[in-house]
Amino acid sequence: MLIITMPSPNTRHGGETVYNEAALRFRKLSISEPDLPTFGDLRGSQEGFKIRVARLPVRRHEARRMVDKRYAGRGYRIPLTPDAPEPHLSTFLAYDEGCMVGTVSVRLDSPSGLSADDLYPDELDRLRRAGHRLCEFTRLAVDSKAATKPVLAGLFHTAYLYASRLHGFTHAVIEVNPRHVAFYRRSLGFEVVGEERLNKRVCAPAVLLEVPFTRIDEGLHRAGRAHATGRASSLLLHGFPPGDETGVLERLREKERVS
Repeated sequence: MLIITMPSPNTRHGGETVYNEAALRFRKLSISEPDLPTFGDLRGSQEGFKIRVARLPVRRHEARRMVDKRYAGRGYRIPLTPDAPEPHLSTFLAYDEGCMVGTVSVRLDSPSGLSADDLYPDELDRLRRAGHRLCEFTRLAVDSKAATKPVLAGLFHTAYLYASRLHGFTHAVIEVNPRHVAFYRRSLGFEVVGEERLNKRVCAPAVLLEVPFTRIDEGLHRAGRAHATGRASSLLLHGFPPGDETGVLERLREKERVS
């Protein structure tokens, strides 16, 4: 069970950290999906496991470097991403022992649209007309030699809290390689809403997936019961326990107030 350690009062309103586990001890929990990383052990230290929101340029640069490395390692074209902050885009980073081990970004829908509008404009407009408030999970990258299921779950849980609980969005979309569709369906409850097409930004095939946040919320409630009984198996069940979730959400609210 992960226990959130809140910053001391004199640092409570500073920094970028929204989750801080001071003594991480994760068991080996591998993901057997082909072509996805295998998430191994993370050894605890005084640095522990942290999730931060990338407010500072150095954090955004760290995230970009990891994304570029992962894209290049898969043979994808590296998309151009600006160094300056993007409106409606927030990036979250996971660290262990001071080293970055994962990142994911959340883009909130706006008059500028989402990245997925380039490839799936009709599908997204249909969802909008149905009353879905859309956000987009994007720029996911993990260190395959260091990250665990709880690292990936923590990143997605933070992204969910930010988009759903903090900003009131109702559905998330994500563009993934067709090889990974089964993983996202099984582990996070996504469903296919856009057929396979060539994503010219990365020169690779893509499929559009969507998940209602009500489904994520139901999965997290089941996770709370699993944490209580010590039976956590799927990815969602490795998210934050209920008490930790409250602390993460409060820290996210604080970041919004001071940004």
